Amino acid sequence: MNSLLMTIVHMALVYGILYFILPRYLSKNKNQFITTVMLVMFIAVVACFNYLNFLLTFYTSTRMGFFDKMPGIDFIIPIWARQIIFNYPTVVGFAVAIKLLKRWYLKQKETEELTRGKINAELILLKAQVHPHFLFNTLNNIYSFILNGSPKAPGMIKKLSGLLNYFLNECNHTLVPLQKEILMIQDYMALEKIRYGDSLSMSLHIHGNVGNKLISPLLLIPFVENSFKHGTSRMLTHPWVTLEINIEKDSLEFKLSNNKPDSNNEVPSKKGLGLNNVKKRLQILYPDTHSLHIVENAMSYDVAMKLVLHTPAEKQNNIHITKEKKIYELA
Repeated sequence: MNSLLMTIVHMALVYGILYFILPRYLSKNKNQFITTVMLVMFIAVVACFNYLNFLLTFYTSTRMGFFDKMPGIDFIIPIWARQIIFNYPTVVGFAVAIKLLKRWYLKQKETEELTRGKINAELILLKAQVHPHFLFNTLNNIYSFILNGSPKAPGMIKKLSGLLNYFLNECNHTLVPLQKEILMIQDYMALEKIRYGDSLSMSLHIHGNVGNKLISPLLLIPFVENSFKHGTSRMLTHPWVTLEINIEKDSLEFKLSNNKPDSNNEVPSKKGLGLNNVKKRLQILYPDTHSLHIVENAMSYDVAMKLVLHTPAEKQNNIHITKEKKIYELA
């Protein structure tokens, strides 16, 4: 009977504090003093009920013959006080610790969801930042080639169509085949080469096996795009761009260089938004598996990046783990 009544006391104490008192302390809109007064009054009521529980227990025990006579207050009070001083804080402390741990866990999950949403938003922004001026200039070039009857026009249309299809459809996935990402960069650079003609010296070298590798979409193109936007397009004479991509096992090494315009010829502009997005994505998606160095020399801009690639097997494992987590959370 005592255990049953003590269970009721502990349940009232724990659930009252967890679901009535604690939310008020965590809320910024509640008066903390009033909440403290309510907590003291609540504990006092529970303690009184607990004291009545002891009286009832000892009275019943006396009637059943466990005691010759009903124990006095000097016997009951110390036991009751030990319950309040030692038992209450232990039970409530464990319950509050579990509640706060669960709250922290849910906050972490919420933060992760917000982070994933931010990454997706940045990816959408990055798609939009494959700048309209590039598409506009490319369409103008295609138009002029068509008017002049150039045989290059169909190839340009095909490459531009492939780029747009990749931007709009393929990049909706968390990971994309490395082969498609590199093909997109090749098409992009090929269109820029046609645009600048013989005035542009451009080299692109890819070494290693690009098959069976995955990468986060649009992770490399901002560097390439910046090399043309802030380098080639501002050079009065002899612009050049060199890109070398090396794939060894599950790692990728990306080296990009372009010549730097004279400071007198360089028009001030807002730079780096796309690069800042890429840096953030690298920190989130490849936190301990990448290195990035961007160096501005007297005559050139140089980018050197290394990162660990994913494999289809890892992607399947991640999907499986995510499903298990969702099932576990639902349970």
